[in-house]
Amino acid sequence: MVRRTCLLLVSFFVFASSALLISVIPAAAGTEKILYTFRGGDDGGWPWAPLLLDNRTGTLYGTTEVGGNALCQNYFQFGCGIIFELTPSPSGWTETVLYRFQGGNDGAHPRAPLFPRPDGYFYSTTTAGGGAIQGGIGTAYRIRAGTWREEVIHRFTSYNSGAYPQGAIAFDGSGDLFGLTQNGGAAGVAFELSPKLAGQWAGQVLYADIGSPYAGVITDSLGNVYGTSDDNGVFNEGSVFELSQSQQGWQFANIYSFQDSCGMFCGGTQPGDLAADKRGNLFGFTGDAGLPNCNGFGCGTAFAMTYRDGRWQEKTLYEFRNQTDGWGPGYAAPTLDGDGNIYGTTQGGGQYGYGTVFKLSHINGGWTKTTLFSFPGGAGGTEPIGGVVVDQHGNIFGTTYNGGKAGGKTCKRYGCGIVFEVKP
Repeated sequence: MVRRTCLLLVSFFVFASSALLISVIPAAAGTEKILYTFRGGDDGGWPWAPLLLDNRTGTLYGTTEVGGNALCQNYFQFGCGIIFELTPSPSGWTETVLYRFQGGNDGAHPRAPLFPRPDGYFYSTTTAGGGAIQGGIGTAYRIRAGTWREEVIHRFTSYNSGAYPQGAIAFDGSGDLFGLTQNGGAAGVAFELSPKLAGQWAGQVLYADIGSPYAGVITDSLGNVYGTSDDNGVFNEGSVFELSQSQQGWQFANIYSFQDSCGMFCGGTQPGDLAADKRGNLFGFTGDAGLPNCNGFGCGTAFAMTYRDGRWQEKTLYEFRNQTDGWGPGYAAPTLDGDGNIYGTTQGGGQYGYGTVFKLSHINGGWTKTTLFSFPGGAGGTEPIGGVVVDQHGNIFGTTYNGGKAGGKTCKRYGCGIVFEVKP
């Protein structure tokens, strides 16, 4: 296995030390501003994926898992989901629905983040739609910025080649698309889509026993693919893996194996999407590992992977301590900023029990965790599973999967989610 040093998905964070956290700062008095409340109808509901921020205009792009077209094929009860933008103005924020998924041969229920490309398209996947098997087992699609015309570039039509993609996708230097499916194959599939003439895309399976991944992949400049699994590794409780090319084809290797703190009966550790810094270090969260102080389960961790002395080494940066501290970081990748901070969310816990926004800072050779905001529930949002994005001024944006305005056949008592801004 050859070490690759430069990853294509790059932030401006520089990893300087791998010491375990030595301190916790009490919750900061961050303030929340609700930018939009989903109603679960034409405007969408239940946002799962991370937001995409255009720093030039301040526009936010995202998807919701349901809502949109109430008559969408096979999913008419809640809608098939939407792609939306939120644009700021002096009078507030305005939501515009850019596309409503149709189901059937089109996609349905998007969970993966949007990936912008130099060709003017946003690329991503849907977890359903695209065919006749149980209403479809997923698609890969692109949508052109400006015209907002959507095009399905691949339909998953056989469980052998993968089913239900939901994590982040990535591209290599040749423009090939890589991703994972949670099901299909033996236990989840790594796939590659290659662009051909006349707008066609050719798919191939790279590996068919990933281990039930919740997350997706990132790539490096030489074509290696990195990701996480929930049911693989030495303990069958999750792993960080690398796919690399050789003369024999694609080779799969677990470069780290997670072990759940509450034993084999807890299942996997639920690692999410990865992020990378300029040096090629990898960063991620687990939702169910670390200290077993959250109803007998692990509260979650933040970890880093560094390549030293010819091998990958894992360091735990932080273990969430209890429900008050926050539990269960979502499946989104950590957000890394230019000052060496790591941002994320927990699905639950905090002051009110409905989730938190937090920051990890590298201070005096260790890592210090600060809770920036605790979600109050109700109109203020619950279950922020999609992580956050941070603008150049340090303002933090994200979504909650539930909360907001309850009511209607979709939102009912829990709400359909919000888009929020937190000012630390």
